[in-house]
Amino acid sequence: MARLIPSFMDDRTPPGERDVFNLLAAAPVDWVAVHSLDLSPWNNDLRTEVDFVVIMPDAGILCVEVKSHPNITFVGHRWYPASIRRSPFKQAVDGSSTFRRRLVDLDPGLRRVPVVHCCIFPRAPFDLEPNLSVQPWELMDSREFTRFRHGSEFCADLRARMLRSIRADRRIPTLQESLTSDEIDAIVALCVPVQRWRPDMRHEIEQREREAEAKLRDQQRPVLKLAATNPSVVVSGGAGTGKTLIAMEVARRAAESGRRVALVCFNQLIGDWIRDRLSEVRPALPQLVAGRAIRVLAEMTGVKIPADPLQQFWENELPQQIGKRLSDPEFKAVAELDCLIVDEAQDILARRWIWQSLLQLVPGIAAERCILLFGDFENQVLTERAEVERALAEFESLAHPVRWPLSENCRNYRIVGDTAIRLAGLDPGTYSDYLRGSGEIRNYDIYFYADDRDQLQRIGQWLRELREKGYKSSEVTLLSFAGDERSAAARLNKAGIVLRPARGPGDGTSYASVHAYKGMENKAIILTDVSLRDGDSYRSLFYTGVTRATEYVRIACESGSRDALQRWLEGDDET
Repeated sequence: MARLIPSFMDDRTPPGERDVFNLLAAAPVDWVAVHSLDLSPWNNDLRTEVDFVVIMPDAGILCVEVKSHPNITFVGHRWYPASIRRSPFKQAVDGSSTFRRRLVDLDPGLRRVPVVHCCIFPRAPFDLEPNLSVQPWELMDSREFTRFRHGSEFCADLRARMLRSIRADRRIPTLQESLTSDEIDAIVALCVPVQRWRPDMRHEIEQREREAEAKLRDQQRPVLKLAATNPSVVVSGGAGTGKTLIAMEVARRAAESGRRVALVCFNQLIGDWIRDRLSEVRPALPQLVAGRAIRVLAEMTGVKIPADPLQQFWENELPQQIGKRLSDPEFKAVAELDCLIVDEAQDILARRWIWQSLLQLVPGIAAERCILLFGDFENQVLTERAEVERALAEFESLAHPVRWPLSENCRNYRIVGDTAIRLAGLDPGTYSDYLRGSGEIRNYDIYFYADDRDQLQRIGQWLRELREKGYKSSEVTLLSFAGDERSAAARLNKAGIVLRPARGPGDGTSYASVHAYKGMENKAIILTDVSLRDGDSYRSLFYTGVTRATEYVRIACESGSRDALQRWLEGDDET
């Protein structure tokens, strides 16, 4: 009996794949058949799946594409039934090519191993007309499949088809020496981490789900059930209400169920953090794409972002190139998603071309596809509020999503959260409660500096105090109301106080603009370069900046803004 990985089929396995699996069980004892590989991480996160990778030690590797439909036809330029979005033969070619390319990248010594492909239609007859791209032995239809009396006959036929493919193409090497057991184990080890789903890991998955639910608050836990039972959900809540962590958990569960999922946001920092966190999940989830929306779209469509792009590239060239790629039906068939989850959705909705591009990856809004939006649509819409409201209204009219509000602050002390709300002029009822309690007066302070030198000295003093209080340098972030180049952090660096950009690697004290740090958090936050001489147009930045702090916040504000800040802190919103 061959070694089958996994060793059994679960309830989601299509019937045709189950038929093939049962026959492969009778293969020679030294054969290995790996079922359900998702190679999308190796092919720009596009749908690239191999139903079976069959390792024949004395012949090579056969990648098998299986279609379970009872009737399959090709008329004109379209396949029927309509659920067949791409040519099965093209799928087989792409899968085997991607598999071999990655196999050789990971272990150049396996270059000697031939990798070929074939299609099996176990339940559908199909007449393959003479053509230039598909050879007769590359297809086994139901008429051939059902004639085998035993699995050993089926496996012998597969081997014969593989050898014919090798002989017919001079570019494919012939296996001169049989694969050793060590080589087979190495190939299997490379395959297993990219399995589409692994039924034998069900216990670990269920254990993680129990652990995650135990950490969620009563207000957050229902979102998991809503996401599991509704195709469209909008979750709204202020900063610190746990939206990102819930979105990650929803994405993980959807991917573990076998669905193709993307979790995206607009800001680079939070996008990189989400991607890194989800990449640590074991077993790996190759069907889960995560990160900054622009990066995900560019990588999937194969658009290269220049090292130092001009504004023209972001505003015109990138949208045009991505739009052109998404207009290709063949490409959309391999790029489309089963589930789209958007974190900090207000930032995506404010940028119409990004939102529309993402929607094209989720064609139609039906029970089998889902879109979930997590956002702060009231308090953190820093630009284009009218566009956000219009896009959200359009989505609600089209998808009729279930809405769920979050109002319990899980990140900040009350003194920090309430200060942020007063400074930003928001509704005092934004938060219903604070999980971390009230905090103390030492958790927050404002200093009004006379000039830049005074500001830098005060920031240096705060940094020393934080070290004395036991904070690690990596637990402190400076957030500026100005851009990085004009920030106090940049000037401190020139003065010899080493700080690192939050976007870069390292463990030291980091800095960024308030806009760039949106969605992130750290134990201690120092707001710098705060000036309101041009009016209160920057007032909303206080809410985003102050609520990044889980424990300690300090604000360095230009002295000319003292009167305005004091009015706001006292609840007087007149300007």
